Amino acid sequence: MKKKIVLSWLLVCSTMATMAQSPDGLPLKLRVGTYNVGHFNQGMKGGLEARGKEYYPNNKEVTSGYLKKELQRWKKWIGEQSLDIFAVQEWNEYFDRDSMFIAGDELLKPYYNNIYFGDAHSWIYNGIATNYKLTHLRKKYWFRDYYALIGDIKVGNQTIQVISMHIPWQKEGHAAALDSIISELKKYKYFICFGDTNSSDTEILNFEKSGFNIANGGPQGWFPTSSTVILERMSDGPDRHIDNIITSKNIKIMNVSAPHTTLNDQDHLPVLADVIITW
Repeated sequence: MKKKIVLSWLLVCSTMATMAQSPDGLPLKLRVGTYNVGHFNQGMKGGLEARGKEYYPNNKEVTSGYLKKELQRWKKWIGEQSLDIFAVQEWNEYFDRDSMFIAGDELLKPYYNNIYFGDAHSWIYNGIATNYKLTHLRKKYWFRDYYALIGDIKVGNQTIQVISMHIPWQKEGHAAALDSIISELKKYKYFICFGDTNSSDTEILNFEKSGFNIANGGPQGWFPTSSTVILERMSDGPDRHIDNIITSKNIKIMNVSAPHTTLNDQDHLPVLADVIITW
């Protein structure tokens, strides 16, 4: 008898947990962000490099101290954003060029239970960090090493595709990759797509024309995220809005920002937003 009561209670708890995860017609709000981190080295591969007086080839202790300070700055910033889903591009296995600190362990594990990465190439390495569970992880390659990492989040009886992508800047692969990602997104009922589009403003607006919502270039306007020439770092102008969050039409985008972080500002700024999923 006691065993039957315990089993019944477990069944009730399981049912309640399932109900708690179901949409029930109520909107779901998530805080999300995308960041091309530039390999932690302002767009130079290999991880952060200690330079100048901070770097002593024969004194690892001094170099380690400098790198730890920089590591803490990145860690602090990531924690302050409190993102439910954090997508990254141009990640690096090691935070530093001396390979002393594993980036995922140091920067993401303090905040996220679930960390997913695609293939690590010299320049291209996409990832997704979240406390939701992603299933059916797959990759879709566009051109050379450029690809999208795609995973599914199950919410009740609905599935949301979460995508971290990087579109090539090279002319021979760029247009075809944009066509390919638009075709891919049209397959999904619910999706949140993050990444570096390497696109002109006109090309970015094609996502909107395709029936999607966009954070950068949407109702809140344009947010410069990429520098052009050294003398005009992150000042606004045409075609400097290459990082974006793109969603299906049933996912609203609000509270968009592209803040200066002092971390990778000479290469990219992140795009942060609230998304509201309507069922």
